Amino acid sequence: MFLALLAVAALLAVLVARLPRGGGRAFAAGGAVLALAGAALTRLRGGGLPGHGPRRWHNPS
Repeated sequence: MFLALLAVAALLAVLVARLPRGGGRAFAAGGAVLALAGAALTRLRGGGLPGHGPRRWHNPS
């Protein structure tokens, strides 16, 4: 899933570079940002980044 989101972000970045100014370019840029954010959240959730592992539940007793 992480690599798929990175591929989508790269594809949209290329699309932004090729499109003329206008609404389509803005949508492509927004999609690239969302894909990168999704990729980062996927990594964080899986504990793939240093210092960001899955939460450990603490028993209060």
